Amino acid sequence: MQINTEWIAVNFDRFNKDYFGGRLTPPKFSVNNARTRLGSMAFKWKRSLLKRESYDYIIRLSNYYDIPEVEFQNVLLHEMIHYYIAVNRFKDDSVHGTMFRSIAQRINKQGWNVVVRTDTRKWPVAERNRKKQVARKRTVLAANTTDGKYFLSVIGPGSIQKVKLQITRTPQIREARWFETSDDYFQHFPQCRTLRGRIVTKDFWEEKVKSLSPVGRGV
Repeated sequence: MQINTEWIAVNFDRFNKDYFGGRLTPPKFSVNNARTRLGSMAFKWKRSLLKRESYDYIIRLSNYYDIPEVEFQNVLLHEMIHYYIAVNRFKDDSVHGTMFRSIAQRINKQGWNVVVRTDTRKWPVAERNRKKQVARKRTVLAANTTDGKYFLSVIGPGSIQKVKLQITRTPQIREARWFETSDDYFQHFPQCRTLRGRIVTKDFWEEKVKSLSPVGRGV
């Protein structure tokens, strides 16, 4: 499923009445294709002589994944909690602090699954985004260390030389191999700017390395 701003507005109105006493004024709504940020709530600040006030609130949801409607609703509820706390100027002890978690727990008792962090690794990418994704190759670093650890990472194009230099200065790196790929497995990897990555088993590392196309990056 994919959504639009009309869908957000309808569901915002429903949840506002059901869980926030109908007291929330609708903010602006927007849809984007962010891969790692499923939703966001943002606003601006204006200053006067005596105080600083927030304004121009906006809730954004991502259409990057093709997921059931209930997942979009969970994300919207998550952002509505942030909006409720911000617009009422409540003070929480962190971004997803005691107040946020208390409200989420109350809403979840009604059958929802509002969480602090969502695991998207098993979510299918929307078809139009998948086509863009296949066309974009990623630079993969496959390395192992002297203490027997194996890791894979996607390195941002502007950071390749920096990471190569870090490798030469890290004696614990036993082997470092570079590849270019559009393999779906790497779609959820962040583009690293430093020498780090996801730890995998030796067997998986060797299997994945065999399936990738090497490039002459050197180390």
